[in-house]
Formats: sequence, structure tokens, C-alpha cells
Amino acid sequence: MRHVYLLLLFLGLHTTAQAQDVILRTNGEELPAKVLTVQPTKISYVLPAAPTDTLYLNAPEVFMIRYANGTKEIIHASTYVAAPAPGLTPEQARAQGELDAVKYFKAPGAFWGTFGATVVSTPVYWLGGIATGAAVAATPPASRNLVVPDAALLKNPAYVSGYKQQAQRKKLSKAAAGFGVGVGTSVALVVVAVVVALSSQY
Repeated sequence: MRHVYLLLLFLGLHTTAQAQDVILRTNGEELPAKVLTVQPTKISYVLPAAPTDTLYLNAPEVFMIRYANGTKEIIHASTYVAAPAPGLTPEQARAQGELDAVKYFKAPGAFWGTFGATVVSTPVYWLGGIATGAAVAATPPASRNLVVPDAALLKNPAYVSGYKQQAQRKKLSKAAAGFGVGVGTSVALVVVAVVVALSSQY
């Protein structure tokens, strides 16, 4: 029985070691930890080396939390001041790229292109809109379309990767919105056409 307890203890410690979050502070520091709670004013966590000692950070000091399962939570984007591009770690560069894509990347073509194709293809159940939206969303943004606050950032591959991934998600969102609005518009036009046709018969 003692061996079973030791095995369970080992597995528990192994799992704890693997399940490690990363707190990215607004000063650019990365803090490997296990996040316990995220509150509006403070964040509680423990360090892997001292899992019984609960520590705290003021929420305004934290830019983002990258959880062990791969998800990310931005806490205070407005206070994040990244180091110059050459000094960024890959994780910092990728996070800054994602944040800058949210702020600066525009995708009007994804919306209007999908909208137009959706309306035009109404007779064939909006297949044109579906195809256009899928093609737009699947196409990575061209480097010439990346709007960034500092051109030097485009020399950082991790930054560009994070930016493009977030930009592609934004394109997908815009294409979906264009399709939805296109369907709504085409249905409204069909309804109006039917009402006009019926009223002209009387």
C-alpha cells in the first residue's frame, strides 16, 4: 500500500510540475507560476518551488496570463509597455504581435467581399458567400497589409507570427459578420420583392 501512495504522490507532483502558467507582467517580465485567482484588483498565485506560499500581484501590473492549457487572458493591455523589438523574448514578441493586430489590423475587404458575394448568390442559397468567406478566412494576411506601430517589429519572426495569427482570426470574424449581414439583407430584399409583387396584383 505504501508503494501505491508513493506512486500517487509522484504522479501528483509530476502533474503539478507540468501544469504551469506564465504571468507576463507589464514591464515585460515573465513569471512561471500557478495562478489561483484573478480578481479586478489583484492576482493570487504560487511559485513551483513553493506551492504552499500564496503570493499576490496588483492586477495593473499584469499584462497577460498564459495558462498551462494554452489559453491566454489579457488583464491590462492598456498598460503594457514592451521592451524594444530586439530584446523581446519569443513569447513576449508573439503576445505583442497579437495585441497589435487587435489594435491596428483592419479587414474591410473580408467583410464587404463576403457580404457582396452572399447577396449576389442568394438564388443558390448563398453558396457564393460561403465560398468567399471561407477563402478569405483561410488566406493569411499579406505582409504588406500588416499595420504596426513600429516597422522594426516586422523583423521579429515571433512578432509577425503572433500578429498574423490574430489578424487571420480577425479576418474570419469579419467574413462571418459579412455573411450574416449579407443573408439578412438578401432575405429582406426577397421579402420586399414579394410584398411589391403581391401588392401589384391588387
